Amino acid sequence: MAEIFDRLIIRILLAGFICLMIYLYRYLHIIFYPTVKRQVLQATNPSENPADTMHLYSRLVGIAIIFSSITLNESSGFFLSIFHFSVWGILAITLYLISLFIIESIVFHHFNYTDEILKNKNLSYGFISMCNALVVSYLTRVVMIEAENSLIILSVLWLYILVITGIAIKFYSIISKLSFNRLIVQKNLSLGFSYGGYIVGAGLLIGSCFDQEHFDISVYMIQVLLKTILALLIFPLFKKGLTKIFPIKLTPGQQDAERQQLGYGIWEGCLFLTGAILTSMLVNRIHFGTIYPFF
Repeated sequence: MAEIFDRLIIRILLAGFICLMIYLYRYLHIIFYPTVKRQVLQATNPSENPADTMHLYSRLVGIAIIFSSITLNESSGFFLSIFHFSVWGILAITLYLISLFIIESIVFHHFNYTDEILKNKNLSYGFISMCNALVVSYLTRVVMIEAENSLIILSVLWLYILVITGIAIKFYSIISKLSFNRLIVQKNLSLGFSYGGYIVGAGLLIGSCFDQEHFDISVYMIQVLLKTILALLIFPLFKKGLTKIFPIKLTPGQQDAERQQLGYGIWEGCLFLTGAILTSMLVNRIHFGTIYPFF
């Protein structure tokens, strides 16, 4: 009974410690977004600016996703375990914010957070930013798990997955028929759902390529690269096949206007997400045995 009570106390203390780290995140958030000081440090009404609400609280969900990758082994001592948890927790949050800053610099290189969120209350911008935050948190979680408490491996894998994600983002403008910059300016939600489906699918696909056993880091990185290339070859086949199976018909002469409607964005986003999930299945869930016997 005493052991059960002690474990309960440890969990309560750990919950308080996590809340303290999330509180410290508020100030880290201000470093990357200094114009949101009032919104972050004071109580605000989330209904005043839904775009800002999506932008801020999606990062809070992202931090929770990252914390789920950190384990606490109490057998090494309570204080040592807390120290390990805090160091890796702060490191994970820092890498997450830096990654998100880099990714959003790639996605929104023609736009400014202050103008689009605080002034224009752009829901399309906010929704895309929310999807980026969730995907980056998931990929950071994958890297934290695969690093297995090694700072060197963590640094290498973090840079590696950041490069692959940046390249994947650039592919969106190639495979989508929507004009990203123009529709962001128009606050078009069709773009938000289309890009959201694409980046979530790409994140799941990239994360699955990193989810494999590794004994040698160089061999592991080569295997990840080969799986990524294989995914690039298979994904267009699924996209083309799904388009043929579920074709859509746009009115001649009004294709551009109809693509800006919400329904088209949902259709395209679901198409991207479905193709990515099926591609992940073919790349990572098929294991070939010995097809030909040895003589």
